Formats: sequence, structure tokens, C-alpha cells
Amino acid sequence: MDVEDFETLHLVAERQRRPPEEVAAQLFEQAALEQEAQAWTLRCWERLSPRQQQIAAHICRGDSTRQIAQELNISPTTVKSHVEVILRKFGVSSRVALRVLLAPWDLNAYL
Repeated sequence: MDVEDFETLHLVAERQRRPPEEVAAQLFEQAALEQEAQAWTLRCWERLSPRQQQIAAHICRGDSTRQIAQELNISPTTVKSHVEVILRKFGVSSRVALRVLLAPWDLNAYL
């Protein structure tokens, strides 16, 4: 940790009226949890077929079933089937939840 980080940690601890060690421990715990969540999301993504990855990217872009079907030259029923599998693999119940989960990712290469 450099001097600036050390000073910032102490400033935050002072504002929160907590010991710097406690603040640092909480920050490390949050970082570890975030890293674990990102690794889990990546594992889920890798379990998708290339077509499912494509459809997931379209979902994250906000495309409708009809738009995805037209762009990928497949039926809306096929899109819906893929969407169900994608949501199940990520353990989410909606397209919105999938978009939130993958929001930090740049999926343009899959479009």
C-alpha cells in the first residue's frame, strides 16, 4: 500500500469512526466477494453455447425476441428456448436481471 492509499484508508476510518484495520478488512472482504462473483459469472458465460452467447449479448443490448430472431435468422420460438436456457444457467428469472449481471461486460464482439 502506498502513502496515498494509507492516508485515504485512515481518512475513511476517521470519518466512519472505526479502526483503520476494520475498514481495511471490510474492503478486502468486499473485493474478494466481488472477485468471486465475477468468476462465477464468467463460468456461467463459458457454459453457454456460442449461439446462446450471441443471444445473451442481444438481450443485454435490449433487443426484443422478434429483433433477435430477425437478426440471427431464427424463429422467435427458438430465441425463447435459448433465453430460457440462458436465464436458467445464470440463475436469474428475467432479462433485466441478466442485463444487470452482465452490465459491466462489453459484449459487442458477440453481436
